[in-house]
Parts: sequence; structure tokens; C-alpha cells
Amino acid sequence: LLQMCQSPGGAGGTVLGEAPDVLSMLGADKLGRLWRLQERLMAPQSSGGPCPPPTFPGCQGFFRDFILSASSFQFNQHLMDSLSLKIRELNGLALPQHEPSDEDGESDVDWQGERRQFAVVLLSLRLLAKFLGFVASLPYRGPEPPPTGELQDSILALRSQVPPVLDVRTLLQRGLQARRAVLTVPWLVEFLSFADHVVPLLDYYRDIFILLLRLHRSLVLSQESEGKMCFLNKLLLLAVLGWLFQIPTVPEDLFFLEEGPSDAFEVDTVAPEHGLDAAPVVDQQLLYTCCPYIGELRKLLALWVSGSSGRSGGFMRKITPTTTTGLGAQPSQTSQGLQARLAQAFFHNQPPSLRRTVEFVAERIGSNCVKHIKATLVADLVRQAESLLQEQLVTQGEEGGDPAQLLEILCSQLCPHGAQALALGREFCQRKSPGAVRALLPEETPAAVLSSAENIAVGLATEKACAWLSANITALIRREVKAAVSRTLRAQGPEPAARGERRGCSRACEHHAPLPSHLISEIKDVLSLAVGPRDPDEGVSPEHLEQLLGQLGQTLRCRQFLCPPAEQHLAKCSVELASLLVADQIPILGPPAQYRLERGQARRLLHMLLSLWKEDFQGPVPLQLLLSPRNVGLLADTRPREWDLLLFLLRELVEKGLMGRMEIEACLGSLHQAQWPGDFAEELATLSNLFLAEPPLPEPQLRACELVQPNRGTVLAQS
Repeated sequence: LLQMCQSPGGAGGTVLGEAPDVLSMLGADKLGRLWRLQERLMAPQSSGGPCPPPTFPGCQGFFRDFILSASSFQFNQHLMDSLSLKIRELNGLALPQHEPSDEDGESDVDWQGERRQFAVVLLSLRLLAKFLGFVASLPYRGPEPPPTGELQDSILALRSQVPPVLDVRTLLQRGLQARRAVLTVPWLVEFLSFADHVVPLLDYYRDIFILLLRLHRSLVLSQESEGKMCFLNKLLLLAVLGWLFQIPTVPEDLFFLEEGPSDAFEVDTVAPEHGLDAAPVVDQQLLYTCCPYIGELRKLLALWVSGSSGRSGGFMRKITPTTTTGLGAQPSQTSQGLQARLAQAFFHNQPPSLRRTVEFVAERIGSNCVKHIKATLVADLVRQAESLLQEQLVTQGEEGGDPAQLLEILCSQLCPHGAQALALGREFCQRKSPGAVRALLPEETPAAVLSSAENIAVGLATEKACAWLSANITALIRREVKAAVSRTLRAQGPEPAARGERRGCSRACEHHAPLPSHLISEIKDVLSLAVGPRDPDEGVSPEHLEQLLGQLGQTLRCRQFLCPPAEQHLAKCSVELASLLVADQIPILGPPAQYRLERGQARRLLHMLLSLWKEDFQGPVPLQLLLSPRNVGLLADTRPREWDLLLFLLRELVEKGLMGRMEIEACLGSLHQAQWPGDFAEELATLSNLFLAEPPLPEPQLRACELVQPNRGTVLAQS
């Protein structure tokens, strides 16, 4: 059923595309077009008008006749169970959600596959629901309603006790609550279209019809806005609901009921930010497939225009709609139409996989082209904007300038260069598309077919990429330049009065310091070695650690690309590095006997960190983490335990004014509340008493055996 009725010719045409127009492809003369127009105007329409009765066109008629000829209760019951299960499965399928992006044009290039998946699911649901409604209504269906009121009441009392073949009311509830009405309502309409005259009078189905009627009234035909249902989604729902309400089995008094508090549900057409109703999943072709009359009307108008324009001596003139002029010269509509027909004729004689491959290559190359333009042309223009901005700041001196005026000056100079994007895009597509087609097609593909496929892929990719670039490149350059201007002005400082509180980059700085993101990654690599090297020979040299801290100082002094979150992250990483140095947990590269950092090297690195914390960091440094249970607990894994570096670091923090004695005393006091091994707790308590007793000599050398001596005076003397 799904394979035959969704194939070309199964329902009088293709599902996701119209059958190729052979006469127009072969170049029919004007007389032939007029003859077709006369035939169309005189012949009845294939769709049966705006409100045709439920029918089974094409291959669907075979399955309908099969069910009627079989006339088997067991087969019908099995078929209804299978159809119900498949409908539940497809209706609950997780479809891709629409996520708003700054690059709406680029995302639209990648949205075609998701839109096609939705169309396949929706059309399958409508087909399954049509046959489920047909089979379920067979025992009750009749040409006329019950002749008397008594007979109707008895039928209602009897059928109200029969459970529905599918709990469509619950599925409709869930669809509206999940904002998936664009998927649930069309197949529900197909199911209800086969209802007999009694079904709308049942309480169960009456609630459904009232809810659908309220949904139809609440839909407003207007352009979509953020957070609301898309225009074509609304149009599809209005078309299918309007068709359902015109079926003779739906009583007319249903439309004149007064709505009261007994209504089952509330209808809300405002979709959430990522609901399926807010996603552009319905295109014009899907609308024409679900509503054949609309597609028939479109064909009639197009044929009338083409026939009238071809009549010699006629007074009708074909008017071609035009759009706003893009950045580059656009090919004529005649040329584009000819190329499209030639490509369609080419694919008609080739396997379907060839067409899918070419379309896939065109979509991906077009998307990659946009990303390439952003990474090359737009990035170069942003660098030029930064240079021009620096020149403007030097020229204006300390007086500064209006940021909005600076932005307009830069955009007026750089935005015209966006015209290069079209030429670069065409060159990119011509360079990348043929190789991608050759890589995906079989090696046995004939050379002529391969060449034609490459040319078509180049044309489609160029069309997609240039269409997006022509519409969005100016806005993209303006947005990136605005971000660069804001970043540069923020690095320079908001105003001269505020530069004393938070220093910016000096005028003489050449901005050659490492990027904060790169430096954060480097420090994290060193910290990860302490957790566990990937192999025994992996480690870091003392020289590399000194170089890393030197680069950290350069980045902190050159604040061109340093924002407060990055500085806060660097501060935390530096504190973690100091904790590992104190606990001697960093694997050091060297001779076999030197896998531990020498005390002099460790002190030199700690001095560098202390200097950075005091002189270069402008934000708060979380020095309390040095005395956190996790970092102090690193010393518990060291054998033998040496506490001199921690004691040295605490005294330096006090001497440089980075931490107060009371603050350190509070941190040490909180450490005693943690669970430690017995010997470690004794050593930690002795260290705390030693720090608070009196200032020691400059370079203490404390061992674990010395910290557990009972006489504190002896310990002080040895220290």
C-alpha cells in the first residue's frame, strides 16, 4: 500500500514532485499549448473541484476493491490493528525541530532534507488513516441518515458503547499540546472523512469535531512571526479542515453551537520556540499534494498565462514578476528554465540514485561555500576593519569618537567588497563540485554521464550559494564588523575615566600575545598530565612550564582578546597549577633520576605565579582553592610528604597582601573538619599551628617526620 500508492502514478501524479511535462520539454509549438488550454477548460478537473468527496485515485482503488472483494471480518480486523499500530508509530516519530539562527539563509539550504522527511511521514499517515477510516466505517456506512429520530436515538445508544478503533481524541490532544498540529490534523481529517451520519453525533467524536472547528476559527492567515505557526502550515490546516466541514455527513448545526465551559480543550495556536508548528515543514508542493484543487488551480492559471502570451495578435501580455536586484548579474528566466528542463530530461534517463547524489553534492557544496566565504573574505574584511579602527583611534587621540559613527564609516568602506563573494563562490563551487561527484558515483559511470552530472552539480551548488550570498553577505559583513568594533573598543576601555580602574591594552602594544583560548588549552593539557599521563614517558619540562607562565603574563598584559570570563578561567587554572606544583604531582621530563621537580625550580615557578596574581590579573583570583580539601589532599599521595612549599606559598601570599592571616586561618580551620588519615591529620594540624605561631626563617625545610614531633619548640628550631 505505501510503496505503490506513493510511487509516480499511484495517485494520479508524483508525491513530492510533478510528473515531467513532456510537451514543454520537447518544445511544443504555441498551437499545441492553446489546444491543451482549450482541453483543460472544457474537461472536468481531475481533483473534483474545491470540495471533492473522499476517493481512492490510482492504485488506491485496487486496495479498496481488494478489501471489498475479500469481505472478511478476520482480515479487516487484522488490517485495522496493523494500520492503528503504524499510525501510532509514525505520529510519535521524533522529527527535526527548527532552531532559530543568525544564518537563516544558510540553515534554509540544509533544511530541505528535513522538510522532505516530514512530507514522507505526513503523506504516509494520511494514506494509512484514509484506509483505517474506510475499513472501520464499512459496517455502518449508508447513503442516508436514519429516517426517524427514534431509530437515530437507538443507534446512538448502541454505538456509544462501542470503543473507537483508534483513540484519536487522545492523539489530537497530545498533538496540540506538543504543538504538532501540522502533523496530526491532516491525517485525522482523512480518518474522519469516511465517518457515517451517526459518528458526528456521538459524544466522543462530537468533542473532536468541536475542537477542530475551534482550531479552524483560531487560525489567522498572516505572515508568521517569532513563536507562531508558519503561514503555509496554517494554510494547509485551513484547507484540510475546510474540506472536512463540507462533507455531507457533518451536520450543519455543529457550526452554530454555543461554546461553553464544557468544551474539552483549549486551542492555542502560539507555538513554542522549538515546536513543529513553528518550523517551515510545509512547502508549496506538499500543499498541492494534500490539496489537489489548489494545485489544479495553479496549473490552470499558469497554462492560461502561457497560452494567452503565445496567441499572435492578441492583446494579452505575459508579465514576469521581478525581484530586487542582487549584487551580481542574474541569468535570464528563459535560460534558467531551459537549464532546468534539460537537467530534468537528463535525470529522467538515469537511475534515481544519480539524481539524489547530485542534489546531495549541490546542497553540501553550497553550504560549505558559504562557510568558506565567511572564513576567508569576511575574515579578511574584519581584519581590515580592526586596522582601520586602530588608525581612527590614533588619529582622534584621547577624545575618542562615537561608536555608531565609526561603525558606519567602516561599513561604508568595506561592505562594497562583498561583491567579490559571488565570484569567489562560483570559483569554489566549480573547484569542489566535480571532485565530490566523481568520488560518490561508481567508477563504471560513462564519461558523458559523469560530465553532465558534474556540470549540473556545479550549477545547482552555485545557484544555492550565490542566492544566499547575494541576499545576506552585506548583513553578514556588517554584523562581523560591528562585533570587531565592539571588541576593540571594549579592550581599549569604556572611557578615559574608567581606565584607571581597569587597565586596557597600551597604545604601544602590537597584540602579538597568545590567544586566551589557546593558552587555556595549553594549561589544561599540563593539568591533565597530573591526573594520569597517557603513557609512562609523557611529561613536561621545567622550561616549558616557565615559557607557559611567561605567555600567560603576555596575554594578561595585552588585553586585546581577553574578556572577563576568559580571565576568570585563566585565574582558576593558574591556582590549580600552583596546587599541583606544591604537591609535586606534575610529571617532569628528564633523566631517569629526575622525575620530580627540584625545590629551586618549584619556588621559581611559584614566584612567577605570585607575581602574575599580584601585578597582572585584574579580576579576582580564587586563591581559596589552594586550601580546598581536594588540593590539600594531593599531599596525602606524596611519599615522603614535604610541606615546605605549601608553608612558603602561604607566607608569600600574606607578605604580598594577596590573602590575610585571618582568611588563611579560616581555610585551615575548615580543613580539620574533613576526613583525613590519622598521620595526615596530625601533620596538617602541626602545620597550621606552625604557621600561626610566628614568622619562620625564609626557607624552611620540613619533613613529615619533623611535623609529628611532640615538642613544638624543637620543630620551630629545626625550621
